Amino acid sequence: MIRAVTFDAFGTLIDTGRDVLIHVARAVCQDHRPALPPEELPATWARYFFNAEYDEFQNLLTTTEDSLAKSMADYRMEGDAGPYVEMLQRMWSHAKAYPEASRVLARMDGLPRAVVSNADDAFLKDLLRKNGLTFDHVITSEGARAYKPRPRIFEMALAELGAEPDQVVHVGDSLTADVEGAGRVGIRTVWVNRSGVVRGASDPQPDHEIRDLTPLPELLAGLR
Repeated sequence: MIRAVTFDAFGTLIDTGRDVLIHVARAVCQDHRPALPPEELPATWARYFFNAEYDEFQNLLTTTEDSLAKSMADYRMEGDAGPYVEMLQRMWSHAKAYPEASRVLARMDGLPRAVVSNADDAFLKDLLRKNGLTFDHVITSEGARAYKPRPRIFEMALAELGAEPDQVVHVGDSLTADVEGAGRVGIRTVWVNRSGVVRGASDPQPDHEIRDLTPLPELLAGLR
């Protein structure tokens, strides 16, 4: 029986948009390697980010900058990654919730809910406030000292909600961070596939797939 639901933030509730990453990637390429198609950089950037290992935890801003710097080095770009990450953060600070997000959350009153996000604490809480999105708990990578898909951040969410893994559903747009990450600790998953991505045979398999958040209340009602 489902007793609570957790949500990813960016790409699930809040539209940060791939176009933002492409905008930043284009600026990097224009400044350092104009012949490189900007669409190539984000994949390398994401790979370094999600596989980052540090002796001590680093916040999102630092990890993002470090992973971009490594990506730039791969493409033999010389320069400081910092200004581009600052550009990304400025653009993300104005991000808007998806049109259906508030409406869907309003239909879930009575069901405890939390955000579980790779984000710095103050930044995410301010963005949720700006968009009028309220949750019982906000669990960030900064607060958990761990990034999705690592189990620790999901285990912290379970502790905050006072729930067992089989009593929770996690909703997110990333097959790696959300579907694989939540699945590692036994949480059922709903993959929000807004772009209509065709999942590969080796990709993590969600328990449910939806195109946006609209059908989520009915789906959860069936599980309850």
